[in-house]
This record gives sequence, C-alpha cells and structure tokens, in this order.
Amino acid sequence: MGALIKYEFRKSWKMKGLVLCFTAFFELLFLFGAWKLSDDLLAASITGLVLTTICGLFLIGVYGIHVLSKDINTKQSYMLFMTPNNSYKILGAKVIENCGSVLISGIFFTVLAILDIMLLTIRYEDFKGVMELLSVVVTGDVATLNYQTFGMACFDGVMSWVYLICLGFLAVVLCATVLKGNKFNGLLSFVAFLVISVVVNNIHDAIYGDLYIYSMSRLVSNIGFYALLTLVFYLITAWIMDNKLSV
Repeated sequence: MGALIKYEFRKSWKMKGLVLCFTAFFELLFLFGAWKLSDDLLAASITGLVLTTICGLFLIGVYGIHVLSKDINTKQSYMLFMTPNNSYKILGAKVIENCGSVLISGIFFTVLAILDIMLLTIRYEDFKGVMELLSVVVTGDVATLNYQTFGMACFDGVMSWVYLICLGFLAVVLCATVLKGNKFNGLLSFVAFLVISVVVNNIHDAIYGDLYIYSMSRLVSNIGFYALLTLVFYLITAWIMDNKLSV
C-alpha cells in the first residue's frame, strides 16, 4: 500500500508545488502589507490567498479524478492493475493520497489563515472587529465565532470536498464499467454524479435543516456525515472495480 501511495503522489507533486509557490508569494505580500499597514496590499494578498486556497483544493481533487480516469481508460492501466494488488488497495491508495492531500492542504490553509488573522488583530489592535469581520465572511452574519469554530468550519468544508472527490471516483468507474460501450457514457456518468450529489444534499438538509448553525457539536456531526459518505462511496467504487472492471 505504501508503494502505491508513493506512486500516486509522484504523479501530482509538481502541481502541488505550484500551488505552494502561489501561496508563498501571496503570504509574503500579506506579511509586507501587515508590516506597512497597507490596506491595498492586504486586500490584494488576502484575495490572492483565498483564491489560491479555493483553486488549489479544487485542482488537487479534480486532478486525482483525472488520474483515475486515465489509469482505467488508457494502456498505462496495465502497469497498475497487473501488479499483485486488488482494486480495494489500488483505489484505497488513490483515495488516501488524493483525499489525504486535500485534508492536509485544507489544514495547512486553515492554520495559515488563523495565524494571519492573529497577526492582523495584533497589528490593528482590534480583536473584536477582526472576529466580527471573520464571522460575516464565514457565516454571513455577525455571529459568535472563535478560532476553534472557524477551524472546524474550514475542516467541514474540506470534508465535503473530500466526499465529492470519492463521488467523482465512482462516476469515473461507472463510466468505464457499467456504462462502457454506451455512446453517451461520459455524459451519463456525469448526470449520475449530479443526481447522487443532489440526493445527498437533500438528505443532508433533511437531517440538519437549511439553516446552518456554527456550533462545535453541529460541525463535528456534519464532518462525521461527510466522512461516512466518503467511506461508503469508496467501498461501492472498489467493489465495482473488483467485479466489473476489465483492463
């Protein structure tokens, strides 16, 4: 399993390095802006950091789905699937590497955001004002928010993205197995992805309601919901690969 995870990591390290370079550039710009108390530099750097975080997590997840599609639809699949590893291990390595990268990146960006917020409160000597602004950004309202709930809210967002990645894996495998030979297999698998995501979203709203409350217990429960879905979709996808995939 360890060798498979290393193999998956080597496929994407350049893209992750590029995301890290952009992060370092905007973080240096942020630190310079905080040192000079320049609102223009701070606005530009914060915008850059937010976009880098969103785009970086998106690219890591989508790239993993792309790699799986390439592995099971091109000749290079023989290199992977002819090894003495079953589909559960092969897919497990992909899930661990890709979702693990998203989780680690999410934690990294969350910690970086908290440290930057702390720096701003020190420089501007206005902890209450900064936290109120943060509450508006995260919850859409001036709510009670602290570093713990902010961190858990970010982790919650990352876990929801991890679940979507595993759902994307399922869509790719359906396209290459159950829908193989169908002229519109790509479109049908994408429609299946959308339908399942809508159903899951409706189930989520039925359990938690439309109004999201940023309490610690609510966040922990929500994270558990997405973690369970991630496991379920992994097991379903691996079973289909093991029984239906022909390479």
